[in-house]
Amino acid sequence: MPNIFAQYPRCFSLEELSIFADPDSDNETLRDILLADPYFLQLKGAHSTGECFISKPSLFRWFCGLSLSLARAKQARLSKRRVALLMSSLRVDGHWDIPPIEGIRFGEQFGFVGSAWTTDQYVFPLAHILSFVQDPAKTTSMIMENFAVEGKEYFAFQEYQQELIREAFSKLTRKQQYVIQAREGILTGSRMTLQQVGDRLGRTRERVRQIEAKFWDKLRGRPLRRSLDWLFSTALICDLISKQGSLTVPHNSPEGFLLSFLARYTGVPQAEFPHSKMLILGASRKDMMLPKSTGWLHEDIDRDSTATSLESEGRLCLINSDLEILAERIVQFRRKHLTKGQKAYLALRAIGRPAHYSEITEVYNSLFPDKPSTEHNVHAVLGREKHGIVWIGIKGTFALEEWGYERPTETIFDAVTEIVEQRYKEIDHPVPFAVIVAEMGKRRQIVNPASLIIATQCNRSLQRIGKDSFIPKEASEEIQEEIAPEELDRILREFEKKT
Repeated sequence: MPNIFAQYPRCFSLEELSIFADPDSDNETLRDILLADPYFLQLKGAHSTGECFISKPSLFRWFCGLSLSLARAKQARLSKRRVALLMSSLRVDGHWDIPPIEGIRFGEQFGFVGSAWTTDQYVFPLAHILSFVQDPAKTTSMIMENFAVEGKEYFAFQEYQQELIREAFSKLTRKQQYVIQAREGILTGSRMTLQQVGDRLGRTRERVRQIEAKFWDKLRGRPLRRSLDWLFSTALICDLISKQGSLTVPHNSPEGFLLSFLARYTGVPQAEFPHSKMLILGASRKDMMLPKSTGWLHEDIDRDSTATSLESEGRLCLINSDLEILAERIVQFRRKHLTKGQKAYLALRAIGRPAHYSEITEVYNSLFPDKPSTEHNVHAVLGREKHGIVWIGIKGTFALEEWGYERPTETIFDAVTEIVEQRYKEIDHPVPFAVIVAEMGKRRQIVNPASLIIATQCNRSLQRIGKDSFIPKEASEEIQEEIAPEELDRILREFEKKT
């Protein structure tokens, strides 16, 4: 009974199906039948009324037609709202505000559509590649004819690709076949030199070069060339369908050699992305540029930030998974070329707070285990105070300027002296230690309490009054004797008890 709608080019409802069903069948029974049938797909969508079903070959043909239209318009990126509007054309009535996820997932299986890195957009990798092909209409028609076989849920695109390639090469002489396949790396998985091919054929290098040149140049415009065009272009699209729309492939790999040959023959641009060892289809050399620095080192070696930069610059048309792979390769390259100062900055930033150089060294070595460093070397690098690293006035402790820290402009002794002199002038009374602590907090974000006690008790510019108050020492007064070590220990112990 559902076979009545097998070739129906649009969605159909349960009400439409019930017209042809047994009068005793209710909608629930019909729904169960359709959901159990792998030939049909339910398209629910969000904010829509009613249930819709469509045959998978019909949806496949619709995506082929959409890809062809986008290819002719040289457009391979659409907003989700626009896609929802286009997919609403599959309905007899009503519309979708958001693309039905079941339909999108179906299209993703064959590379027609893929999620962009930008959350509200989709990319269409097959449409992008078809925009370069000489006869995209014939290519899509060949794909549709082979997929729309009743009784088959999916078509073996990789097998069909191999069949097309064999058919295409069969139109050449055996000598031409060998030369082209050997030179393009299709024969052995690596490209052979002119000399190697000549030795195998018993021909000179020049003769091999002539055979190769004839294939690439002298066939142009001839009937044989046109027949090879659609065979190789269809083989290329079949490969992309089997890879779910991925346009990246490892460079200098057997798969990369084959795709590179198919792309070159069909006029699809291709280039290796710098420092990634990845071949990108549908992109030219001018598109192959590392994303610009964001100005923040931690973002430049972050995969998500790098992928965002790659897409925002608009030079590449890649699905999410391709961008992730490419961004990861770029990050790996950048991490290998970080200076010790940059690594120290990243280690301190990973801690997220001011830290002693010993702790920074520990994190440094955990982040970069392939090239560990010693505490001495990390301390020396931190002491240069590059990349926004600053010493905060505590022995061996560093922070980042981006956190709001600054290097102290005066010693803690000078700061305490200045505080006491200013406050004493204002109140004309001895300045309590608690006031000194409060005022120092306005000057420095972090102060070692023990250092502050020493800076007051052992300060030759101050005179202690009572237990914990201080006044400036007049120049005419005798220099106060240094505080005994035992007395300083007692003061520190009392401070520890208070805190």
